[in-house]
Order: sequence, then C-alpha cells, then structure tokens
Amino acid sequence: MIRDILNKLKWHPDYEFSRVRIVYISRPEGKSEITGDEIREIGGRFIVLHDETHIPLHRILEIHHEDEILWRKGEKTI
Repeated sequence: MIRDILNKLKWHPDYEFSRVRIVYISRPEGKSEITGDEIREIGGRFIVLHDETHIPLHRILEIHHEDEILWRKGEKTI
C-alpha cells in the first residue's frame, strides 16, 4: 500500500516527487521527516535514502504532497 502510493507519486506526471514529505518513526528521536528528493529507492519493505539509511515502511506515519495529506497510518487512503 505505502509502496504503491510512493511509486505513484514518483512516476505520475501530475505529482512532483520533490514536494513529497514523509513523516516516520525515528529511533530514538521520535518522529522525523524526509522529502522525496532524499529517497534513492522504494523497496518492498524499506525506502532507502541517498545516504544509505533504510527506513522500514511500517514506520511511516504520513505521506504528504505539498500541503495535502495523502495517506495517514490507520486511515483510509487516497
């Protein structure tokens, strides 16, 4: 589900991936945020950043495009 949304945002001509923001659970900080520009790869279980950080998909809390929340954990999706 999350992977499908991220791939749609990355490849669909109506979206600009650099304007995607992802809020996720970060250990030990709590919550952190990245943008689409930081993502190198969208895998089946992780997203991989350019600095080789792996973020498990199950830690993602929200996906935004510009000011719109497209997905929030525990709620219906777009």
